[in-house]
Amino acid sequence: MLNAQKKFQRAHGNINVKINKNEINRFYQSGSAKVFYPKSPQEIKELVLVNTAGGLTSGDNFFYNVEITNRSKIFVTTQTAERVYKGINDNAEIKITLSLDDTSKLFWIPQELILFNNCSLYRRIEVDLKSNSNFLLAETTIFGRTAMGEFLEKGFFKDNWKIYVNKKLIHAEALSLTGNIKDKLSSIACADNGVAICNIFISGQNFLSKEDYLTQTLKSSEMILSSHSKWNDKMLIRIVSKDAYELKLIKKKLILCLSDKNLPRVWNS
Repeated sequence: MLNAQKKFQRAHGNINVKINKNEINRFYQSGSAKVFYPKSPQEIKELVLVNTAGGLTSGDNFFYNVEITNRSKIFVTTQTAERVYKGINDNAEIKITLSLDDTSKLFWIPQELILFNNCSLYRRIEVDLKSNSNFLLAETTIFGRTAMGEFLEKGFFKDNWKIYVNKKLIHAEALSLTGNIKDKLSSIACADNGVAICNIFISGQNFLSKEDYLTQTLKSSEMILSSHSKWNDKMLIRIVSKDAYELKLIKKKLILCLSDKNLPRVWNS
């Protein structure tokens, strides 16, 4: 007889990294969370996060803390897309904490988060900026393995962001999808049957000065539905697409603009 009380082995990971003058100043990793900082001739260096468990399921938990200081320019990305599989009992949890000083640039640009049927994930992102920090956060979510004809029907996904400047809250995001997610996404007020979304937050005068190019790039694609707003020294871009590939192309063009035509090399591997 199956023991319903059986405790399954779960994946856990913890990363704590500080980069100062583009050099590693603090480095800690544990469990299934690994981090790599490959040598690169690019001006913007690359911090690569890896989940050696191969994905997430219920009960897994990962914690990422990244601090960038002293004229550092950093891409933080992942080796591959993160997959959230069907699970039972507790949610999978991800907690991300980022901090950035006045002199540095940080691009938080993980590869796609792919949600599978009956997934269960709670993610929290907290960002601590200074007045002159230049910061980009781009999070892409794909509802099902669409390249294989699979679409997300049901599950649980809760996503909370809080972004501070000088300890003052300047932006908050909250997304909660439960139950029949496919039905919710079909609404024209939600995703209008889109299979992929990307939310991009931009802060810092160096980045915001390129607003015209960013908006023209968004308008140039007929394959996506997008909207953007700029207020109080920040910019928010929302993109919905019925094709995850087309969304990724636009995301790359936007990052190329803000990074002076650089991209993480791991994206091409």
